[in-house]
Amino acid sequence: MIIKVWLFIILLTIASWYVLKLTGKPYHIGWVFLFWVVAILGGTAFFYMVSVWFVSNQ
Repeated sequence: MIIKVWLFIILLTIASWYVLKLTGKPYHIGWVFLFWVVAILGGTAFFYMVSVWFVSNQ
């Protein structure tokens, strides 16, 4: 499962970087990769914490 998440992040990074390059706003591919890592893993951690909070309040 974790390999699928990393592959998804890599695919999103390449696609986003290419689209940014085509639109004339190129960013370094490392910044694009970092954005997707923070967005996906941060979102996952946030929803995990929310679910733990809901369970602990029952």
